[in-house]
Amino acid sequence: MFGIPAYYYSFIYLTFIAIMSLYVIIMVFNADTDTIMNKRKGWVVPVLVCIFLMFFLGFRPVSGLFGDMKDYHILYQNIASGFIPPQENDMLFRNMMTWFAHHYDSKYFFFTVACLYIIPHLLACFKLSRENASPIFIFMISAMSFYGYATNGIRSGVAASLFVLAITFLRGDYKNKIIYGLLCMASYGFHNSMALPIAASIAAYFIKNPKLMFYFWGASIVISLYAGEMVSDILSGLGLDARLEGYLSGSSNYVSKLKEGFRWDFLLYSFIPVLMGWYAIFRLKIYTRTYAILLGTYIYANAFWIMVIRAPYSNRFAYLSWCIYPMVLAYPMFELPFWKDRPGMKASMVLAGHFLFTLIIFMKS
Repeated sequence: MFGIPAYYYSFIYLTFIAIMSLYVIIMVFNADTDTIMNKRKGWVVPVLVCIFLMFFLGFRPVSGLFGDMKDYHILYQNIASGFIPPQENDMLFRNMMTWFAHHYDSKYFFFTVACLYIIPHLLACFKLSRENASPIFIFMISAMSFYGYATNGIRSGVAASLFVLAITFLRGDYKNKIIYGLLCMASYGFHNSMALPIAASIAAYFIKNPKLMFYFWGASIVISLYAGEMVSDILSGLGLDARLEGYLSGSSNYVSKLKEGFRWDFLLYSFIPVLMGWYAIFRLKIYTRTYAILLGTYIYANAFWIMVIRAPYSNRFAYLSWCIYPMVLAYPMFELPFWKDRPGMKASMVLAGHFLFTLIIFMKS
């Protein structure tokens, strides 16, 4: 649609989120606690950003530079020619692809997938905070995994996006919980591996003692260091999902391998929301029900990834917790009195570091 060569996309995207991050930094840099928590940051900018990303990413050219997009395009053409895909796993995604293949060109399918990926993120931000939807959304799109799951792991990306929206309904009344359940079912229908974060969110809802999630996260590191391979063998034999079994065993055909071994860099990345949670709960004594669910879901799901961190495809396992990483990172800074002095400046510094880490990952890859 735009005629932009595929190899320019990551550069344009990084430039765009750099500009948007700078916009948020300028907007909140001098804000005090009351301003940063209670003053509305506007809805026009995040909506325009959402629309731009839907069209920019949704109508990208078919290219192997976007990972498995080319494979999906080939499958799409085969289905349009009469091929009947298997229906064992991820039935919602497969049925959606089949319907589109029988009616429309593949570019409209990829655009729809992009919409299903990006719009729930925006809706989740507005559901989470009307005042701070704009900065939280910028935190989301500047996360290191956002672009990759918009262009490469699109099936799991949509599933995770639906779950991100679902978790914002878990804190409400029974009507909200019904919406949570329906969105979780849709998320699971797009990618069966979402069973893990769904289970983590249920655990976070019912386990009220915050100490337990920190104990569990810390124990996962010890288990990973001394019994990680055994845990991987046990989990891969549970029949959770064919792809997850492949990620754990090293036999996956779905993604490229990352560097194997204990990933201290990614562990440090994952530790930041955990540290912020510990500080908020035990030092500042601030702990809302919403934050409890967000933080607990992240910690329980992330702990399972830590246990199998040496697996060659553990980045896909990590995304089951990283999909809500930006929300867990941004929520206490914008919705709680987290910083006593110069909260706007400190939130800006976190956002700058958040984007810088994404930039480093892009440069390394």
